[in-house]
Amino acid sequence: MKISHNFLPCNNSQQTFKSKNSIIKDADWVCRSVNTNFPAISTTWLNFNLNPNKKMFFISRIGENIQKARNKNSSELLPFNFFKNMLNQVQQNKSGNCYEKATIAELILKINGVNNCNRINLVSDDGKRNLNHCVLLVNFDKQNYYPSLQKAVIIDPWCGNSGYADTIFKKYINMYNSFFNLKPDENIQFIPRNTLALGEQEIDYFKENYPKLVFKSSDNHKLFKSI
Repeated sequence: MKISHNFLPCNNSQQTFKSKNSIIKDADWVCRSVNTNFPAISTTWLNFNLNPNKKMFFISRIGENIQKARNKNSSELLPFNFFKNMLNQVQQNKSGNCYEKATIAELILKINGVNNCNRINLVSDDGKRNLNHCVLLVNFDKQNYYPSLQKAVIIDPWCGNSGYADTIFKKYINMYNSFFNLKPDENIQFIPRNTLALGEQEIDYFKENYPKLVFKSSDNHKLFKSI
């Protein structure tokens, strides 16, 4: 799927649909949960936001820690161990980039019974150029592995944004293009990563050990109840 530089939702019904409804509020809660429960310094975020002349030496050291942690926890074929190790690493190192944050977001959804989600890698030029950014996509179109951008929600704890994919992709183009370095004729597209499945006992483990990741609502509203 892709979005071009010239695309922006403009009809009234679409704008109303994209207001802060319960779905977007749920996505915002997941974003906050990642960053509140697992505060982490991101080297890519610092590099994007700091003036080049003010970048500090510790950024490279943090980057080394993140890479070492990834090397130790490189296999996604054992999702339970993978999630468990990643949570421990982020808590201990207090560091993590978009990949770690999107993975924790996926775990939060899995804990709360939402399985129709995938981490995705952003690409351009028909997949030939990697934009080096990972986010979580929640798919409302169960019949399609690649949903339309209006039927998918992006959760991006790295930049603290969530919303419908067409809106978020447009925000990337307008607000973060100095990070993505998109050319005028390039579009944002995505490639799904591996799905990380967990069994009931494994989910119970994370619920018991990380209770703050369990969604609670006074009106018995379930996380992403429309999915």
